[in-house]
Amino acid sequence: MKIAISQPTFLPWQGYFALINYVDEFIFLDNVQFQKRSWQQRNKIKFINNKELMLTVPVITKNRFNQKINEVIIDQESNYINKHLKTINLAYKETKYFDLYYEKISSIYNRNFKNLIELNLQFINFFLKELNIKTAVSYSSNLNLSVTKQFLIDSICKIKGCNIYVSTKGSSDYLDLLGDKIINYKIEYFNFNHIPYNKNDCNFIKYLSILDLLFNMGPGSKLYLENNFYIE
Repeated sequence: MKIAISQPTFLPWQGYFALINYVDEFIFLDNVQFQKRSWQQRNKIKFINNKELMLTVPVITKNRFNQKINEVIIDQESNYINKHLKTINLAYKETKYFDLYYEKISSIYNRNFKNLIELNLQFINFFLKELNIKTAVSYSSNLNLSVTKQFLIDSICKIKGCNIYVSTKGSSDYLDLLGDKIINYKIEYFNFNHIPYNKNDCNFIKYLSILDLLFNMGPGSKLYLENNFYIE
């Protein structure tokens, strides 16, 4: 069984969903420390004139330095919902599949979630459904583990009984810290190719939110994800 483990990020990048689709089970790392100004609360879209723009969910961090991801509260006074929706509208209203997704995305925003993780998971589950990705998902908070960093990943792998753990390349440094610790599973590294949707697109931007792919590729998005990664 192949598993992957990652934090529930905001409007995740496209490779996030290619990774979920590749494995048998995906575990949301929802009870580790929140990192301010990370992908947990923001992501990139392609804006007017082919510029990348960051959409950020404002959260309350004052005197909450050690809060976990599943404890983070959205700053409701910021009016971020209207700002995000107007920005997304301006950025993608001319795309082929805008009308297929925009109202659905708006309805999620307008539920006005209190907690960041609720917003993030609602979006992730929506995208999984639209992409027809049926990978099993679970949550690290349900495992009652007290270890940290690479040992948390190792413990989850052992509990899940996986024979392959699939990681993004960025996690290789702390996985190397396992050193001589005996593991009974293989570690694979997932790499996303970022092939332009239109091969003639000279303004293609890498690492954009899944929003960009859906608005441009619509029902063809899943096939794009399946054909644009490799494993080391």
